[in-house]
Amino acid sequence: MKKIYLIISILIAFCTSCKDAEDFLDPAGSTGLNKEIVFGNARNSEAFLMDVYRQILPVLMRTDNAGSRWRNQLLLETGTENGTSNNPAAGLNVRDFNSGSFTPGSTGMFWQSDWREYYAGIRACNMYLENVDNIPDDSTIPFTAATRKVRKAEAKWIMAFFYAELAKQFGGMPIVTRVIDASENVEVARSTFDETIAFIVKLCDEAAVDLPVQPLVDPTPDPDLGRVTKGAALALKARMLLYAASPLWNDPANPVASHENGKYDENKWQLAAQAAQDVIALNRYSLHPDISTLFNTRTNNEIIFSRMQEPMAYFTSTHVPFKLFVNSTPYVIGGNNQVTYNMVKQYEILNGGVAYTVDDPTSLSGYNDQDPFKRRDPRFYRDNIYNGAKLRLANTDRVAEFGRVAAGVAKSPAHNTLESPYDSFVYSVKFCDLTLNITTDARNPSANGKTNQNYPYLRYAEVLLNYAEAVNEAYGPDIVPPIAGATKTARAALNEVRVRAQYPANTATSKVEYMGYTGGMPPIVGGTDKVSFRTKLQHERRVEFCYEEHWFWDFRRWKLTPETVIKVQIPVWTSPTTVRYDINTIETRFWNPKMYRMPIPESEVLANPKMVQNSGW
Repeated sequence: MKKIYLIISILIAFCTSCKDAEDFLDPAGSTGLNKEIVFGNARNSEAFLMDVYRQILPVLMRTDNAGSRWRNQLLLETGTENGTSNNPAAGLNVRDFNSGSFTPGSTGMFWQSDWREYYAGIRACNMYLENVDNIPDDSTIPFTAATRKVRKAEAKWIMAFFYAELAKQFGGMPIVTRVIDASENVEVARSTFDETIAFIVKLCDEAAVDLPVQPLVDPTPDPDLGRVTKGAALALKARMLLYAASPLWNDPANPVASHENGKYDENKWQLAAQAAQDVIALNRYSLHPDISTLFNTRTNNEIIFSRMQEPMAYFTSTHVPFKLFVNSTPYVIGGNNQVTYNMVKQYEILNGGVAYTVDDPTSLSGYNDQDPFKRRDPRFYRDNIYNGAKLRLANTDRVAEFGRVAAGVAKSPAHNTLESPYDSFVYSVKFCDLTLNITTDARNPSANGKTNQNYPYLRYAEVLLNYAEAVNEAYGPDIVPPIAGATKTARAALNEVRVRAQYPANTATSKVEYMGYTGGMPPIVGGTDKVSFRTKLQHERRVEFCYEEHWFWDFRRWKLTPETVIKVQIPVWTSPTTVRYDINTIETRFWNPKMYRMPIPESEVLANPKMVQNSGW
């Protein structure tokens, strides 16, 4: 079995590196595999579909330069005003992106890899669907009619997922519904955005009919753990209908559909609301009650679809500043993904059960910019390590110490990592497991303790906030919408997510990073009209999904102008025991409205006369 998986994985890796992403399985390839061998055997065909699942980007990297959206150690958020990195590597692609130093021909950008790899995956899905009815039953791996039906649905969902990931980047896509032979001279034009969304929705609807409903929750052992369910099909549909209703793609100034936009229709919000309600109506998902364990359980009732991986230490090792680990010789690149002041200020301050912003009067909030990390939104303490953070790493208590040092002061902050002009000294650790004992270089997969690191592409919190957004835009914040099965207002759905953000129990003992605080986020107040509620919802999504690849696409679909002046709240040691906080500008980034959409890779435009480039590129 291991040999079969390895051969097919090598085949996929070889073919996705080709210039033509359609060369997914070559009957004359050096592996000796062909369609008859792969699809003439149930065991081989099951391995083939599993490897198609693996074409979904892990996002949470497990090795150097592999897995993350930027294909290095950096997450997508570093390409937004929320993130920065101290990574000193020359020619870092995200720095080129943030400075505007890229073109459609820049091969190091993530959309180049996504286009190539996702179309390879689409070809694999088409190949599977064309051959699945020919797969024989097998005494060792039963491939019954029921199994065949579910596997078809899985392949349809995976294809829908690949097209969805491409559509939010580029707009209308060339839709390929069959395996195109390498000898064919086929030039496929881009479909309109509406046609692309309709195709994705069709695949999701077809998949939902045959996929199982029950989410798979540990510790129940199940060989199908990690496969898609009916909820994943409906949730992906709801996400893409929300995108299709959003201003970038649904603009009154564009009454005619094209590859860059849909035909304007205000009723698209109603379709998005109903689609999100259909997920809620499954009554199979709920918000995980403890924010501190949400991302480190292998799966739970909030997770609708995760990109599964084997347990590992690498991600935690490369995100927690390495000097915080006890008696270790870790990988010294720890602390790569950092959080800007632009984002830190989004985490509200709690005072007397009321939430305030850093810009509210300090007489109300109690906020002190020289002691800035007190009583913040509980999600701040889960998501970040900062100067003064309390940690219990491998049962050893630590107080994190970071920052710059004023001239003439004899001080060396104990836990600084690789310093650079881009440091914020607030480190994103959202998906990390702070209980791990990292004792050696985590690039060695057999060393150290391991934890569950599976990226949640779809979770129930997103469904609720998608519902809240669509219902608000269609009906307002405080009306139960007249759609099938609905019982929630937009405000109620948003507040479910917001109020779930509570300080965990035992914060003074086992969960010291929460500083001993109790309570948590109150429901939102105000926002009684559609516009003001929209602002509150956008803020809530920015906080709830920080470093989850949402903000990069959210501000684009809303047609917001990103903050280009990137600020940090730097601790500066003025004596060996005292520190002040300075708010500094570390970078002024480039922005042009053409960047709402990614450029079609230049190689595709040159190779296909029917391929139309996005405007401005």
